Amino acid sequence: MALFAAFFPILGLACNVAVQIAWLRSFRNASLLRSIYAGFAAGAAAVCAAQAAARGPAEFGVFAGDLAANLVIFALLGYGYFHFINLGETGRRARLLRELYDSPGGLTLDELLSRYNSKQIVAMRLARLLNNRQIVLEDGRYRLGRPAMARISGLILFLKKAILGRGSEFESGGGK
Repeated sequence: MALFAAFFPILGLACNVAVQIAWLRSFRNASLLRSIYAGFAAGAAAVCAAQAAARGPAEFGVFAGDLAANLVIFALLGYGYFHFINLGETGRRARLLRELYDSPGGLTLDELLSRYNSKQIVAMRLARLLNNRQIVLEDGRYRLGRPAMARISGLILFLKKAILGRGSEFESGGGK
């Protein structure tokens, strides 16, 4: 049974992906971020349900330990999935490669620059942040709305500086 329980985080990830995709296809104008939250919650619930079905309340100490371990593993898998989606959705490099792939004859620098108008990019990002209520527009000024993602980005910046020695590719020692 213990070996079988090792697959519960993978079951949770499968549920996470399925619910996230179903959410996006079911709700018109669905928010990508909300679909990710819904998928993650469903995946965590699946891990809990599978663990409860496998162990039952008779062995509560073992159940609690296994559940905690499987939820941590699931959270790490979910974190990886989130960044996989994020790279494909917002990564400029991924988008650039996709657009070049879709253009067998290639694109000129002017054609590429016209697709990457900085004002359009900022406008789209602001619209997404406003739609998710992560920022608000008051009296012509943008202000922080829901601070959760700002806190998460601060944590990620801290970890990048601690691990990589810099926060972005634009700081000294920049990336490729």
